[in-house]
Amino acid sequence: MHTTSIPYNNRLKQLQLADIPFNSITIDDVPEPFYKYEGAQWYDHKAFRNILLEKLTLQLHSNVTKLLVFTPKEDQTYTAFAYLSKQEIVAMQIANTGNFKAWMDNILEKQEDAFSDSFFKSEPDPNERYLIELGKGSFSVKSGIGVLYDDKPGETGAYLHKKAPADYNKVALNNEKDQFIQNYAKANGEMVNTEALIQLIQELIKSKNLIPNPPENNEKVYSEFETLAKYKFPEALKTLLSLHNGIEKTGFLSAQKILAEWKIWKGIYDDPNWKLEDLTGNNQADGYQTLGVYTNPYWVPFYSTGGGNFLAIDYAPGVQGKSGQIISFGADESRIRLIADDMEAFLQLLLSGNLNL
Repeated sequence: MHTTSIPYNNRLKQLQLADIPFNSITIDDVPEPFYKYEGAQWYDHKAFRNILLEKLTLQLHSNVTKLLVFTPKEDQTYTAFAYLSKQEIVAMQIANTGNFKAWMDNILEKQEDAFSDSFFKSEPDPNERYLIELGKGSFSVKSGIGVLYDDKPGETGAYLHKKAPADYNKVALNNEKDQFIQNYAKANGEMVNTEALIQLIQELIKSKNLIPNPPENNEKVYSEFETLAKYKFPEALKTLLSLHNGIEKTGFLSAQKILAEWKIWKGIYDDPNWKLEDLTGNNQADGYQTLGVYTNPYWVPFYSTGGGNFLAIDYAPGVQGKSGQIISFGADESRIRLIADDMEAFLQLLLSGNLNL
């Protein structure tokens, strides 16, 4: 099937609704609506999402990364826009027939039931139009004025440009994050007193009757970290890991787990779906000593406090912070707290029992 597509570029912003080339599409071979499990109240809409994206990927001969589906206004076809992995957009009129219709009717029925059961107990508007956004791992239904592409026909292209998946702007988004963090990055800027660290960790293990895992040769871990991070594995952690590879019944991580956790958090920072405003919008700094950001590649987690929260060596301190300071961050840490000025001070807090987590 031949389809006409629209390139995703700055010229897209100038297109009006009349300029958009629509393709007529029929979604065939869709199974009848089915439940996720026996006794469920609603059909498995996420399974339908996956089926729909797969069907369109086959029909359009390109991976569909995001799909916008608008409910009918004056005719019986659904208007849809498929964002392809090759950064083109296919505008479609989808026939409202067969099992595609059955699935869509159920999705909208659920939406209207939710609306009528709202706090105000209002009756749903039969003329209400909805936008259904589908993507890998995402599914949402939106209603109301201001969400539809044809509310302002002269700005349709600008609307489609704005709604593009994050991957389309991955380079620009990553550049924005890189420029932000490089203003603070001071990797390996701390002074490490190896003898003092060895004495402190040995004293901690002895006084607390801790059970350290035997140390291992972690050179491959350090090499992989340095290749990915573009800075050296923290010398303070190398010193500690020369005496243990994780300590039982404590938060101290092994070298392998340090690398694994750092990769996870770096992956979040690099993910184009996490914009800089998302990373910085819900976290607060500890005065001027830390950065109010959810995560970044210049934090090296080495100690788990549970529930997806960690202590880390901080190589991106605030303007009054120090490279190599110890901070807390993680899933539940809305405030990035300063824990200690360096690893020595952290171990001394553990020894004294004055560590407040």
